[in-house]
Amino acid sequence: MLAIFTFYWTLTIIEVTFLKAGTLTYQELRDASNQLLLGPLHMDFIVYIAVFCGGYAYSNYKSSQHHAALNEQLEKQLIKVELQSLKSQLNPHFLFNTLNTIASLIRLEDKKNAIKALSELSLMLRKVLENESHQLIPFHQEINFIESYLTIQKMRFEDKLDIRLKIDDACLQIPIPFMLLQPLVENAIQHGSQLESNKNKLQLNAYIKHNRLVVKLMNKVPEIEGNKGFGIGLKNCRQRMEKLYNNDFELSLTKLENGYFETFLTLPLGNDND
Repeated sequence: MLAIFTFYWTLTIIEVTFLKAGTLTYQELRDASNQLLLGPLHMDFIVYIAVFCGGYAYSNYKSSQHHAALNEQLEKQLIKVELQSLKSQLNPHFLFNTLNTIASLIRLEDKKNAIKALSELSLMLRKVLENESHQLIPFHQEINFIESYLTIQKMRFEDKLDIRLKIDDACLQIPIPFMLLQPLVENAIQHGSQLESNKNKLQLNAYIKHNRLVVKLMNKVPEIEGNKGFGIGLKNCRQRMEKLYNNDFELSLTKLENGYFETFLTLPLGNDND
């Protein structure tokens, strides 16, 4: 800055001397320098400082914007990696339980249902592979996935469960995290399978309310809980939704009267983290 300002003053002195005297003698240059020092020199300095500070501030602003955009991009990539890790934890857990169901059918020599269960499992695994790089899918695809899972469980538990699905058409195209509902349904299945009675109600309702997706799952539970393995699946669901929705969701589990249990879930209608 000092070098440029000195160069500017030197050119100014030479220009003023040449325009005034027509020659460039030492005395004339000295007189022009004294005149410049006694004139409004400080105004040139102030204007230069203002321009310099303005340029410096703009450069810092552009640099901070670039770093902010880079940090945001890195944060999104980190969230996607964490979500993928959570989903990979869920898939083996689901596969292990489903294979156990098929193994039970084989031990019972129920060949027809075992073949049907393997067919449903292949459809489910295909859906898992198709959505390997996607976190969100349309709600109707999630329901189709759940229906395949329920088909397998009905073969295993026969008359133990009375399963009912009630899905409003308005929900069908709403994006939802893939395999989000499966652990919730699996928990309800585990509860119902422990009961001695048959036709134990398991009802899944989905609808739109106050511009949000609402999912209610109600099932009967035994008085004494005999299966404690659902904590991992529930924790996984919460962690995925925290990453995807920034805590803009609700997941509550409430014990009702008459031995029933309600799982209540609400989600916003849209999300861009795919």
